[in-house]
Order: sequence, then C-alpha cells, then structure tokens
Amino acid sequence: MRGIVRAGAIGAVLLMVASVLPVTVPVSAATMQSVTSWIEVSSTRPAAGCSVDISIEIRDAGNAVASTEVSLALFADEEIISTDSAVTNGDGVAQLSVSTGNAGGNGWIDINVAGGYLTGFYIGLGSGDSCGDGADYLTVTGEVPDVVVVSDERVDSVDGVFVPGVPFYAQHRNLSCEYAALEIATGTWGNEISEYAFDDVVGWSPNPHWGYRGDITGRWGNTDDYGVYAEALASALPEFGFYGEVFYTGGDTSALISRIDDGVPVLVWLGLWGDQIHIEETNGVAYALTAGMHVVVAYGYDDDGIWVSDPAIGGAHHYSWSNFVYMYSVLDGMSLAVYPG
Repeated sequence: MRGIVRAGAIGAVLLMVASVLPVTVPVSAATMQSVTSWIEVSSTRPAAGCSVDISIEIRDAGNAVASTEVSLALFADEEIISTDSAVTNGDGVAQLSVSTGNAGGNGWIDINVAGGYLTGFYIGLGSGDSCGDGADYLTVTGEVPDVVVVSDERVDSVDGVFVPGVPFYAQHRNLSCEYAALEIATGTWGNEISEYAFDDVVGWSPNPHWGYRGDITGRWGNTDDYGVYAEALASALPEFGFYGEVFYTGGDTSALISRIDDGVPVLVWLGLWGDQIHIEETNGVAYALTAGMHVVVAYGYDDDGIWVSDPAIGGAHHYSWSNFVYMYSVLDGMSLAVYPG
C-alpha cells in the first residue's frame, strides 16, 4: 500500500535558500481520532475516459465526523492524473470524483482525511467496458488528524492570538489560491485587492519564483499547471500600495508567530501531500516544485495549533502544530507577510 503523504525535506534547492532552523513546535503531538469509513466506489475497472465517483462516510465511535476535509488523488504510473477534495456534511459524508482520462494499466487511488492518509486501493484503468464496471464497497478503520473546517463563522471565542479583521474568501479559479490569499491579506488592512488584479502584474514564468507557472484554470495537484511563489507576489504588491516581506523558516514557526503577534497576516505555502518535491531548471536556475501545493493565510494560533483563512473553502482551518509544521516544511517554510505600504 502506498500513501501520498510521505515525510521528507527539500534541503537547500530553492531559489531563495533559507538557513535550516530547528523546528520549534509548542505542542509536538498531533491530535488524532479513530474513525471508521464506509466507501462506495462507482467503478474499480473503468473504461477509458470515465469519472470514478466515490462516496465516503466517516464516523468516530458512531458519531458523524462533520466539517472535515477529504481528498482523493488518482495515480497512473506514479504520476498524479486527477484530484478532488470536499468537506464532509453533517452526516459525515463527502462526495468526490476523479477522472481517468485516457490512462491505462494499474491505477491507484489515495484517500486522505484532514491531511492524513486513511487508505488506498488499486483500480484497473481502461480495463472495463463501461464507467460502472467493478463497483465496490469498502469498510476501513484508521487514525486521522482531528482537523475541523470552519466555513461559516469567525472563531472569536477561541483562546489564542489572532490578527484582527482577517476576512474569509473563496478563490474563483481552480489554481488561484495565491492571488485569493492576497485578496484575504490585503482585505485585512481595509483595501481588498481582487484576485484577478494580480494576473497581469505578476506575469507568467516556468519558474514560479519569477511568475505564475501554468494555467490558472487547470486541475489542482500537478506541477505543470501549478501556481506562483512568494518573490513574484512581493514584487507585485507595491503596485497596489502594499509591501511584502518574503521569509523562509525551514519549517520553524517562530518567525511566523512573531508576525501574527504583530498583527500581520502571512501567506504560507503548504505541501498538503507531504514530500512530493522534484527539481526543474529554467535558464540554468534550479527550483523546487511539489504536487499538492496550496497557499493559505496564517492569522492566529493557540496552544494546540494554528488557524488559517483558506481560500479553497472560503473559511478557516485549524491545524495541529505537528501537522502544520510537516506541511509547512515541504517548501522550506516559504512565507509572505503583507503590510500596508
């Protein structure tokens, strides 16, 4: 069995090489919950060009696990070809779908809950006569992080430190999380800049440190249609009357916490699928890419973990310190603090 969440670090291969700092975590152990999941799969032998629909019900000691993110990744020959994510409803159910495209041979579907690997299974890509061949029903038990998605309310009653006025906003395009995060961060200061305003100012480049890489409307999770890194965003912010401070922490949380203490929202780059790093070059300059990259705005913390405004859901996520550091370390703790100019 192969899970997509694998530990690791990228070292000093980024364009902006950060000094590697010891990881400082206020609470080291992740809060976990034991769950039972009932999984309905529309096909384990889909014909070519089909979608595989998957319904996942998650319960803890018989109680529905609601407001928890579930994600799928479909692999073919070690390459991710389709992904999807959803948040469980009040009954603990999430409905998801991945597309097989024209891939053939043995495929593998990973299922992650709250950023933790739950299970996976093989499917025969292109081996059936229809999109419904080999429908199956699985029952799985395991331990996953206890991470709740808060999508419809601000967390005002929680004891902790929070940047005041950070809004929630849902990105409008599949791969516009970076620009949507800037809309959130600038909105904190009372002058919200539309995610669309950054397209032409940032520009495009195969190297995401220099511009946006790929198609912003492409599918999430791959590294061809991908996104953009902190340096290119920082260069664009003065055009809108803001200043961006780029810093790399190696996964250490001290610098991030200090900005939140000062009331500053911080964009952070997360590797949601763990170490999926590979290296490419443009004009002789090497840079790291990671499948499953996502950008959120860190705006608060408490003893148990960190709060982020997540443009993927238009709401808040709370990650335990250990889970957050694991994802934050993948791209060397890449961060962008946003200040008024």
